[in-house]
Amino acid sequence: MVARREAVAAATGWTMRDDGLLARACTHLSLLGAQAGARRNADSNERLEFLGDALLGGAICDLLYRQYPDDDEGKLTRLKSRLVSRTVLARVIESAGLLPHCRIGSQMGGDPAAWPDSLKANLMEAVLAAIHLDGGWLALRSAVERLWTGLLTDPESAEKDIRQRVQEECHRRFGRRPDYLTERSGGSDHQPEFTATASIAEFTATGTGQGRRKAEAAAATALLKQLEAVAEEKS
Repeated sequence: MVARREAVAAATGWTMRDDGLLARACTHLSLLGAQAGARRNADSNERLEFLGDALLGGAICDLLYRQYPDDDEGKLTRLKSRLVSRTVLARVIESAGLLPHCRIGSQMGGDPAAWPDSLKANLMEAVLAAIHLDGGWLALRSAVERLWTGLLTDPESAEKDIRQRVQEECHRRFGRRPDYLTERSGGSDHQPEFTATASIAEFTATGTGQGRRKAEAAAATALLKQLEAVAEEKS
């Protein structure tokens, strides 16, 4: 309990007062096995995930609104979408060093690095919800600002993070990188649009965007979702 509380405090700047709430945030449903439904809901972090998802979106919107006063709604929406993606949440909780303090079922594997990004993201959302319930909105907002500090000042790095994440996942599963095929599909000379296809083994995904990098990031995101869906079905 103490080690978990100290790890969260070091990563987020908030020291939890309710250790039971923090323990629940760090307990994945898979650990509870055949426990009765109502008890499972009370002991796992699923309800906290639900709350944390909404709270994170609000905190990111608030921080982006203040960080980029000259950007329009469309630009802010795109930035928010990157910063709350499963891939980014997974990388944030990994970088924060919190995964060793989370508990999941043995069927998910003992190596946190091999857990699906969706599972890691859910754990991050649950921890943020616990901080909000324990300390209120300002504690939650401060934690998000601290955890996302580099990404907030350089949101474009989230796209690089996604491509790197997919590369790592493909190398872990298949021993090689995914293949990309990127072609111009429309737009003007000043704002060309591209369509990218990312593929590996039997998996293929496409994405579009203004510029090759954005199109490939979109395709990588779609490919990662496919890989995670298969991993969750097998777990």
